[in-house]
Amino acid sequence: MSKVLKCMCEECHYNQDFECHADGIEVESSGDLRVKSSEGTCCRTFRHK
Repeated sequence: MSKVLKCMCEECHYNQDFECHADGIEVESSGDLRVKSSEGTCCRTFRHK
């Protein structure tokens, strides 16, 4: 599994010093199903601190 190198979501439980420490992440499209950039995605693994 790939390691998440950077997480800028300071409110996420898994973010420690801007690194994701979740065992794995789930990413999905946010909006229509034709994603063209990272802005069209969201992390479903997010858990508020």
